[in-house]
Amino acid sequence: MSNGVTMKAIAAQGGVTQATVSMCLANNPRIPLATRERIQALARRLNYQPNPYLSTLMRIRRLGRPLKEQPVLALVCALQTAQGWREHPAATIRQMREGALERAALRGYRAEEFWLHRDGMSNERFSAMLHARGIQGLLVSPLPEGEPTPQLAWRHFAAVCLSVPLTALTLTTVCNDHYFSSLHVMRECRRRGYRRPVLILRRGHQERFQGRWEAGYLFGGRGPRGPKLAPPFYLEPDGTAPLVAWLKERRPDAIITPTIDTVAEALARLRWRAPDDVGLALLSCPQPGDSHAGIFQNGRMMGALAIDTLISQVERHERGLPEQGTTLMVEGRWNEGRTLRPPG
Repeated sequence: MSNGVTMKAIAAQGGVTQATVSMCLANNPRIPLATRERIQALARRLNYQPNPYLSTLMRIRRLGRPLKEQPVLALVCALQTAQGWREHPAATIRQMREGALERAALRGYRAEEFWLHRDGMSNERFSAMLHARGIQGLLVSPLPEGEPTPQLAWRHFAAVCLSVPLTALTLTTVCNDHYFSSLHVMRECRRRGYRRPVLILRRGHQERFQGRWEAGYLFGGRGPRGPKLAPPFYLEPDGTAPLVAWLKERRPDAIITPTIDTVAEALARLRWRAPDDVGLALLSCPQPGDSHAGIFQNGRMMGALAIDTLISQVERHERGLPEQGTTLMVEGRWNEGRTLRPPG
């Protein structure tokens, strides 16, 4: 379907069946030449343009085997380097890419990777390149902290971004439910008797995740019997000394953070061990069964869900920015680990 014109509409105007329309548009010799030419002329007059993705998928199903001309989806790396998504330090973000590639192949599509900043291209030239290749679906990687939102020629594409809702664009987004993640961790801390948990984030997290981690932390501590909460501590780029001084002053009994490296360095300097001296819960455990307690976000599931969402848009021939944005959130799973004391 294209521009609202369907094969059914062509069949009704042409006085034939939808199957006949399909064979005429495929130039099937089983249909008389005069009929083929008449139906093809009618389709052109109605501005009908077949969806190449659907046509290819139908051929895949009929033949029962993969075709060489699999429809292509673009995986757009919006990070600072060409390998920034594949080699990202955060396991969850690497897993998003892996899950997207796996799901695209499973659905009969080929995911081809592109770097947004290739050869110093402008967003306009990048869009023109993808459009010229006939690519209709874009999956955009998580965006770098502090960078402006890409301004692609969205009118040509169906698009999904692995991100929290984007204030500057109404793109469909897929992400972890960060609020639920921190709320879940707070509930586990309370269930285990912790009374002085603290939340430690990078300063960039505050803007990137729009206060969702802070909201779960604060809401999880409410109530007359709730723990005594300190304001979240935001790491600055000037090393661990400010964090060490703050931890000495606050004397928390549990630390909640997605940023293990800096926190682990501070704990080493204080000679505090988890869980003997202080509990430690991560908001982004790299994998199930990790030694740290906390939330496994399941990046592969997010990448797969993003591809499923994108394919739905492509097959419905949806292009351009929707009038209203939509965000699909994946709940994290609790990972027991060994860095919090047992419940009770």
